[in-house]
Amino acid sequence: MQHLVFRKKGILEWEEVPDLKITGKNQALVRPIAIARCDLDIGIVTSKTLFRPPFPLGHEFVGEIISVSDDLSDRFTTKQRVAVSFQISCGTCPSCIAADSKSCTTLPPVTSFGMAPGAQTYGGAVAEAVLVPYASQMLLPIRESTDPVAVASLSDNIAEAWKLAGKYLESRPDSKVLVVGGQAASIGLYTALLAHRFGRGTVVYWDTDKARIDLASSLGIPCEYTETFPKSAGKFDLVCECASTKEGWDMGLRSIAPNGVFTSASIFWTNKWEIPYLELYNFGAKLHISRVDSREYMTKILSLIESGIYDPGPIVTKVASFSEAKEAWIEPSTKLVITQNGIN
Repeated sequence: MQHLVFRKKGILEWEEVPDLKITGKNQALVRPIAIARCDLDIGIVTSKTLFRPPFPLGHEFVGEIISVSDDLSDRFTTKQRVAVSFQISCGTCPSCIAADSKSCTTLPPVTSFGMAPGAQTYGGAVAEAVLVPYASQMLLPIRESTDPVAVASLSDNIAEAWKLAGKYLESRPDSKVLVVGGQAASIGLYTALLAHRFGRGTVVYWDTDKARIDLASSLGIPCEYTETFPKSAGKFDLVCECASTKEGWDMGLRSIAPNGVFTSASIFWTNKWEIPYLELYNFGAKLHISRVDSREYMTKILSLIESGIYDPGPIVTKVASFSEAKEAWIEPSTKLVITQNGIN
């Protein structure tokens, strides 16, 4: 079978590898039918992260089950559609039982599909097939009527919207929300759309990119376009920062209302990062900085999608076939989805 490998900066290659097979209990062989490029993947292939090649690419995907181990035959069926958590987790360790599967203690830290070092063992999703371990934990069935292209990012970038906004709006739906858009491009849009559809308060999406502003505006989201971020955007109960720049980060932190919440999708590749500590201390703020809880939040947000409350489909800006993946993966677009098996 073929899978796509990040070989070195700006260089992707198709690689032929042996066909995957079920080798033990609690496994599923899945054919990816809609593979989304994560916002982080652009940084990976341009060598702006700490992930070092070579390794297979792709971690956000929806697939069809090819086969399962005998112990799962009464739970999953052939050709059943599933979303797959990108974080590998066992489902039975203390962390998984405590709904913190991103910190699964059965596996080395930060083990994932499509990113080193986990991808060197478990592979990536830009492939003709993926072997899913711990399948009873990691597979989430989706309805046949659910568009796989729309939910291809469910395990990560869409789940981030729940991390940033949904979990807070669930208890405080009237919150005034600021979403700071930027390099975490689709996450900012997924989050603004979720806050707009799910919350009952004011939502404002700020960005320095006109194309993203236009997309958000077309979905009815109130927007503010600015060539550079100001010191503050006002005062908001919930600030969701997706800029991944110091300017966006600083504006977000200085836009928190007293005792408000600041959440971030950004990854800054350093242990040294400034915050306006005294200002936050004087007024009070809660800061949430964390990797996404993939498997847990997938369930939360899929229920909103399948109930019709939230449709992430319009955030997808480009669809390419599996044969076009090598070229399309490095081309600019807010949200790319690769399809195979006849999915459009």
